[in-house]
Amino acid sequence: MTQGRSSAPIIALEGIGKRFRSGVEALAGIDLAIKAGSFVSLLGPSGCGKSTLLRIIAGLVPPTAGRVVRAAGDLSQRLGFVFQEPTLMPWATVWQNVYLPLRLAGRPPKAVAARITETLASLGLSGFEQAYPRELSGGMRMRVSIARALVTDPLLLLLDEPFAALDEFTRFRLNEDLLRLWQRHHWTVVFVTHSVFESVFLSSRILLMTPRPGRMLADLPIDLPYPRDEALRMAPHYTEQCRRISGLLREAMA
Repeated sequence: MTQGRSSAPIIALEGIGKRFRSGVEALAGIDLAIKAGSFVSLLGPSGCGKSTLLRIIAGLVPPTAGRVVRAAGDLSQRLGFVFQEPTLMPWATVWQNVYLPLRLAGRPPKAVAARITETLASLGLSGFEQAYPRELSGGMRMRVSIARALVTDPLLLLLDEPFAALDEFTRFRLNEDLLRLWQRHHWTVVFVTHSVFESVFLSSRILLMTPRPGRMLADLPIDLPYPRDEALRMAPHYTEQCRRISGLLREAMA
């Protein structure tokens, strides 16, 4: 079954450009609208500005041209961001790391304990509440990082190549877990990746970017039904989508 989502955009970019003080032009002429509830991947060669664009969407980096329109108003309290590295506090337990954004929002531990417990359980982290990051595998640390982003119940979830450093098996498992949670909670997701296979597996829409300065080369709907599982990775219609987008990516890089 495909996702039934609102067609209203949650965020729009109008003529976005970014030039750094060094003179490097990272982005140019980006026009983009992201519908509420969609799963969108930014795909392109290394250095094309994907991560910069994600940070502009988050409000972490200002554009030097254009504007960002947030239809939902101030998303700062309903935005989750997962970085390439887990960025956990090494001196804090799993529970304390996940509690961090709620603590910064002034929420007392007792008031949010049930939410933290539920979020940890949804990512397979029950029983690890009192563990420290050094005691966890790379995949488990990334699960904690995702839990920390999800515990605030975000409207918009931004992920910057969160699985790039993981082994293939762990990456596949986290892909499936992320899709399961997305279907349950109906967030809007913008996911940065350089993997064609990952972007096709996850996304309802792929935005293909050119080499620097990054521009939008293609806006590609992915017509594969949800839910998606391991069997899809071997299906002819999945591999055909991957082949088509790989060809477009090669053209972009050329």
